[in-house]
Amino acid sequence: MPPMGPAEFIRKVSQAKLGPAYFLRGTDAFLQEECRTALVSSIPLEDRPWCLTELEFESGRLERQLDGASQMPMLGRRSLFVFSDPEDFGHASEADYGALEAYLKRPSSFATVVFLASEPDRRRRFIQLLEKKAELVELRPLGRKEAAAWLAEYLGRQNVEISPELADAVISRFESSADPRGGRTSGVNLLWVRTEIEKILTARPGAKRLESEDLELLAGFREEHVIGKLLRAIAERNFAPAIQQLRALLASQESEILLLWSIGDLFRQTLKLASPSGRKRATAYGAKGGGGWNRWSNPFSTEEIARDVARAYSYSEQLQALKLVRQADLGIKSSWKDSKILLEFLIWQIVVGMGPKSIPAFELPAPPLQA
Repeated sequence: MPPMGPAEFIRKVSQAKLGPAYFLRGTDAFLQEECRTALVSSIPLEDRPWCLTELEFESGRLERQLDGASQMPMLGRRSLFVFSDPEDFGHASEADYGALEAYLKRPSSFATVVFLASEPDRRRRFIQLLEKKAELVELRPLGRKEAAAWLAEYLGRQNVEISPELADAVISRFESSADPRGGRTSGVNLLWVRTEIEKILTARPGAKRLESEDLELLAGFREEHVIGKLLRAIAERNFAPAIQQLRALLASQESEILLLWSIGDLFRQTLKLASPSGRKRATAYGAKGGGGWNRWSNPFSTEEIARDVARAYSYSEQLQALKLVRQADLGIKSSWKDSKILLEFLIWQIVVGMGPKSIPAFELPAPPLQA
């Protein structure tokens, strides 16, 4: 069965046509979050405490976690179990493989299990089993044409029109070209697109159609530089400048989710440098004069800053930072009132913490039940 795209997956979710198991694989964090949001939204709010379980994968515990999927939900017709792992299930044990294989042979009839991964090692048996036995959903960055169609659809949900030509012009500002050093494929950062479009809609309340002059309100082409200052302060473990940059970004109405995504992406890129292929690319780059800023370099790009993070943070700290970003993300999307506090605390945990054991635990209060 060929893999499905995120739009088809979200459509299945909205129509309550979910199967027993899915493997969402791809580097586009925005599309991954769109799919996750669709999954969560498919369960009525009052049923979520009993029917929705989001789990961080831990090696050796999968059998116990999957046992929950075999139990009939107390409320609702179907349970949903979402598994994520900052290391893309790279440390799955033989016992985990056996547990997954046994479950997928006889999946629960009243549960759906979903595994999320960015760049898993496809040589590993655990990943191959997911690709073979679960329905595969590819989450790759959209190309220019697809992204322009997405933008038109997104604005349509806001009852705002945009011409195909203008949609293409907007998308062109957020399209990343291939990296001459690493051959990275191009794609469109939809999170940045949505952030800037939301700013335009806020600045033009009641607008029914976007015009070419609205492009002047777009600041997306400056985001890498501005947010890059925050990321560089984090990379250099300079807490005060990092907080100063964060507050400036929030004062300019920057998207909190975009900031979280950028911080998480920084540490994802850093962890990639630790992989054999990442070390090979870094070595080749250094041999070509990567020690200074060459003509391809941007001191505020995530790829460049990640090299400084790799020097300033241990592997365990990098991994812990990703977990802290996810924790803050869940907090901001809950009923927590002051997300600024969460972001500042997140940066303090990342920059000041000297390893996972020294970072204090931080638990969010339970969100109030809504009628």
